[in-house]
Amino acid sequence: MEKEIKHYKYELTMEDQKLRSFVENSALKHMDITAIKQKTFQKIHEEERRVKRRRILTIVGVAASLLLLVGVGFGIMFNKTESEDVQFASTLNVQPTEVMQTLTVPVGERMTIMLADGTKVIANSRTKLVYPKSFKGDTREIMVNGEAFFDVAHDAEHPFIVKTDGFNVKVLGTRFNITNYNTSSSHVVLVQGSVELTTKSNDVVKMKPSDKVEVCNGAFTSKSQVDPNDYTCWMDGVMNLHGEGIQMIAQRLSQHYGVKIVCDVKEFTPLYGKLALQGSVYDVLNTVDTMAGIKTVKKGDTIHLVSN
Repeated sequence: MEKEIKHYKYELTMEDQKLRSFVENSALKHMDITAIKQKTFQKIHEEERRVKRRRILTIVGVAASLLLLVGVGFGIMFNKTESEDVQFASTLNVQPTEVMQTLTVPVGERMTIMLADGTKVIANSRTKLVYPKSFKGDTREIMVNGEAFFDVAHDAEHPFIVKTDGFNVKVLGTRFNITNYNTSSSHVVLVQGSVELTTKSNDVVKMKPSDKVEVCNGAFTSKSQVDPNDYTCWMDGVMNLHGEGIQMIAQRLSQHYGVKIVCDVKEFTPLYGKLALQGSVYDVLNTVDTMAGIKTVKKGDTIHLVSN
């Protein structure tokens, strides 16, 4: 069966491409991916014996059932409770009885999921996603806290809306990155397509590719042109450095690892290159120490960066 999976030739049809994305990107840590793949391809072989025009509906059903299987089997990552369902149902445009999924990414990890509509979401460390098992109604709505990259499946009749504590992003089909670990410093970077951002202060900002919009405490603060790769490289496990100082790097590592890092270094030392986000926060800080000529000191639950 594994050999069949590896050599399976995907067609250019929409259903095969969605299935390919699901199979290639739904491998979670400690997950028996071989068993999952086997179940998927058993369904494929069964479906090929049926009428082709019904194939896409069944394949989407298989994907949804496998996502549910993952959610049940990995409670540490999909932490769904009845109280959470009620809480988020009041925020999202869904019925209180609708089944909600909650995904929480462990510290230092990244996770990829495929939503029921074919939208691909890559969630960064410490990110929480809340979304319905299936989308119903006029809009497709989910919630995010942390950092996530979205490759939204186009559906002009059902806009896709990402909700956060300080703003909402409305799209039809596009690719963008959201960072909102801290409501006092959030931003959206558009990679492809167009989006409309609405803040809690009723600011409405339309974005084009390479735009970066910053939001502070629910209010629009600035819009600028950036290189999107600098804000999506975390998906490759790296942080691009273009002359940032220790203070900025400490802030980003604090968000990524969920620890308090205080920079006591007064001198500004610009750093360049790529910083690998692998291992513990101390492993990464050891690299920073070497690059900047500083040292790391732990005091209680706080990490201090001090001059060497």
